[in-house]
Amino acid sequence: MSENNYQPPKVWEWKQNNGGAFANINRPVSGATHDRELPVGAHPLQLYSLWTPNGQK
Repeated sequence: MSENNYQPPKVWEWKQNNGGAFANINRPVSGATHDRELPVGAHPLQLYSLWTPNGQK
């Protein structure tokens, strides 16, 4: 086998311009990226689906 001298960096930094069509959809941050109020429906119990086709879960 060949020797692998790769050493990962002590502190990993995200390089945003790594290329590819889907490079910007996987961010190394979690949680909400902005604050906004949740929508309020007309019924007391309502299932809220964002970006699902026809509200299906």
